[in-house]
Amino acid sequence: MHNPEELKQHTLTNKDLLELLVCELEEFAIVLADTRGTFISWHPGIQAYFGYSAEEFIGQHFELLLPPSERGMGIAERELETAAQQGCTSDTRWLAKKNGERILVVGVTRALRNPAGELAGFGKVLKDITAVYLAESRLQALTRALDQSNVIVRHKDGTIQHWTAGCERLYGWSAEEAIGQRAHELLQTAFPLPLEQIYEQLQEKGTWSGELKHVRRDGTPVFVSTTWNLHTEGEHPVVIETCTDITGRLEVQHRLEAANRRLQEMARELERSNEELEEFARIASHDLSAPITSTRWLVDALRMRHGSQLDAEGQELLQHISQSLERMSDMVDAVLAHAHVGTSAIGTQETTDAEEALAIAMDNLRRDIELSGARITHDPLPRLPIDPRALTQLFQNLLSNAVKYRRRDVPLTIHITASDEGSFWKIGVHDNGIGVEPEWFERIFQPFQRRSGLAIAGTGIGLATCKKIVTRAGGRIWVESEPGKGSSFYFTMPKRQD
Repeated sequence: MHNPEELKQHTLTNKDLLELLVCELEEFAIVLADTRGTFISWHPGIQAYFGYSAEEFIGQHFELLLPPSERGMGIAERELETAAQQGCTSDTRWLAKKNGERILVVGVTRALRNPAGELAGFGKVLKDITAVYLAESRLQALTRALDQSNVIVRHKDGTIQHWTAGCERLYGWSAEEAIGQRAHELLQTAFPLPLEQIYEQLQEKGTWSGELKHVRRDGTPVFVSTTWNLHTEGEHPVVIETCTDITGRLEVQHRLEAANRRLQEMARELERSNEELEEFARIASHDLSAPITSTRWLVDALRMRHGSQLDAEGQELLQHISQSLERMSDMVDAVLAHAHVGTSAIGTQETTDAEEALAIAMDNLRRDIELSGARITHDPLPRLPIDPRALTQLFQNLLSNAVKYRRRDVPLTIHITASDEGSFWKIGVHDNGIGVEPEWFERIFQPFQRRSGLAIAGTGIGLATCKKIVTRAGGRIWVESEPGKGSSFYFTMPKRQD
């Protein structure tokens, strides 16, 4: 936060005014902490309440303000966990000043999240109520301060002494009806542990937290997250029980768990179906290879033995048959390669040198690259957490695609780029080929979708295999293109495979 005097020397924005207001609210202590509970800001109220300067306070953990006897019990951690889960938590407890003196404060801890919904830290607002506590009876002061919360003050035997308006709204009984009753009998409490064990922990640590099932006056169940604090300063020890209604959250949680179970079953069924389809594709591709090979041999034998007896039309028909068999063989090989992607592990903990995978892909395509006259260059490429054979196949398919769809009137150039996008790498394969129309941007990644028909040799499976590889590795693939000016195929790859 800014120094108030510094703010006064400048034109104040709304944000500056808000910070100035927060700084001057010395009757409160308002601070920020990171996700681990370490204080990252200071407020004049901290000096006024606890005696800590900014240098002594910033960088310390939440436990700094707890009495020494309560440190190391996980109290601060549970408070942060509850705030993170429920968005906000509040309590009233004794805290310790720098000199060891104790003060009674009411505090609110709120979880702070960034626009993406990720936990960014915590905000805590503290109010010293020690003076009120001393001026009036302890129980009356606590009741007034927390009357709108769900707070029950009772003896250790469960007899209710104070019943707040929040409890009236939550449970349905008025204070007149509840006071004097035994809380666990009135609410038909269902405990997660034997009550004896709970009281042993309460006696030992002074606090206990858990989830309970209660029954309202109308007979409907209500689930609460509760914290019990044992106070022994007075003549008769009392338990202050703070309850937060979590019925809605539990109902949503149960629905989500049921939906998750259904999704898992659907995923298992889908996986079984995919495995069956991939197995069928492998078997079909294998079985088709034999008759294709036999037919090609027969066509070659016919050409060698009887080709001289055929006229020009017969020779042309033989040529068409050979080309069709070649396409069919390529398609069978492509289907087999596409099916194989579904059976092998793609993402790996160990990384693969992308430059090495690119070099192998270029070597596999050496004949096509030399015949096309393609000039291939690349930026420094990273190591990627993917199986080396899959990465080689990915580069090979993208390069082969660029070679096939080149412009015949200009030399083909292909350039591979890499950019660091934080948690993932973005790889680009850029060419100056014929380009892709926008209506084909999605379709070309589907099997057997070929925008050029039979005009350009191909199977229509190469880019579909690329998408399958990238998706199974945790990334995505897309194209950006302008017809007649070339295409840029991008794919992302996470830096880590978790």
